[in-house]
Amino acid sequence: MNTAIWVSGKRILLVEDDQAVRESIKLLLGIDRHAVTEAASGREALELFAGSRYDLVITDYLMPEMLGDELAQSLKNLAPAQPILMVTAYAEKLDKTGKPADAVLPKPFSLKELRQAMARRMQSAACTEPAESSSPLRFSRSALQDRAAASSSVLEEILQRETPASGLRDSGTDQ
Repeated sequence: MNTAIWVSGKRILLVEDDQAVRESIKLLLGIDRHAVTEAASGREALELFAGSRYDLVITDYLMPEMLGDELAQSLKNLAPAQPILMVTAYAEKLDKTGKPADAVLPKPFSLKELRQAMARRMQSAACTEPAESSSPLRFSRSALQDRAAASSSVLEEILQRETPASGLRDSGTDQ
């Protein structure tokens, strides 16, 4: 039996300037019952971070006013142990520079890749769940696609990368 490792029920600060992308990632995080606080800019993220504690910060790289690596460095200055995951279409550029984020997840990514990156950042809080179990965290692919269709094609791209063993099932296979 395959075993998938992921974290569930964490407080996450999600920083993404593109509203459609932010909403799509929030939907994915909601599958695993994470409490997501959204920020549309690095400045907004710093304000939110000052007033709360987060288990993980997920930030985009290319944002106006403050790049994701600048935000990550500011957050690390405030809380050196803060786990930070950067999601970006520019991962190859970041690999050549010193980056303050703990990990970089290239866009587009699948739910499985997001879960794995998060679990590596927060290994002590990871839970093990059989990949083929009847977990209540499973949602039908069509339900997620319907919710995301109005705002973005980003979730559609992510769902197309999923395999049946990843935890998302087509509505025709749901029991």
